[in-house]
Amino acid sequence: MTEADKITPRQAKILAAIVKENCDTCEPVGSKELAERYNFDLSAPTIRNEMQALEKQGYIKQPHTSAGRVPTDKGFRFFVNELMDRVKLTVKEQEHLRHELNKLRLAHMEMGRRLAKLLADSSQSASFALLGDEVSTVGLSNILDNPALPQEDAKEIAKFFDNIDEHADKMLIEYSEKGPEAKIGKEITLSKNSDYSMIVSGIQLPAGKKGVIGLIGPKSMKYEKNMSLMEYISKLLGGGAAVAILFLIK
Repeated sequence: MTEADKITPRQAKILAAIVKENCDTCEPVGSKELAERYNFDLSAPTIRNEMQALEKQGYIKQPHTSAGRVPTDKGFRFFVNELMDRVKLTVKEQEHLRHELNKLRLAHMEMGRRLAKLLADSSQSASFALLGDEVSTVGLSNILDNPALPQEDAKEIAKFFDNIDEHADKMLIEYSEKGPEAKIGKEITLSKNSDYSMIVSGIQLPAGKKGVIGLIGPKSMKYEKNMSLMEYISKLLGGGAAVAILFLIK
């Protein structure tokens, strides 16, 4: 029996709502909030009973003595694999990405850093770009300013960035041929004490050069938006129908 078979449709809806609320507020979520904000047609006590069932199954947990619940790594993973819908980027966001990526042709020697900065600015996360010998990391200040990420986790991300050169070859081999995927918590085996999330994707430039880009943030990051962002940028860099940037790397 798969995890999807063990959870009821009603519990899945409640779990999705808990993940979305936690990602929006960075706070534990209570049954009363869900009853008021979502059209479940369920009473707060009924929602609370379902939340208790989800907690027993390991999808959510109660931090400290708070009455609310937050998703566990298992809960975030189930959301990403089974419940998440891709968020379509707005026309304005797409135009901004096209404009910024086209500007890279003017400074292709700094492409990795500029690409990482574009990712960090668009997602308000930390980001990295691995393009052969060029390794760039940007956006650590976004992590340090994020209240959803405990200081010890921010330090662990900073340590990962400090040592990213040591992981670059392995990541290029593992991810350069793959599309965007999310790594949650302990799934990030490159970092010993990871309790955050990373979205990583392979990219291929029109000239044939391959690389890897990634976003790092709290487990309550905007998975739908960030996965769509990574997919769209990978498409643009690959010279798809949306835009041709064949002159990007000469």
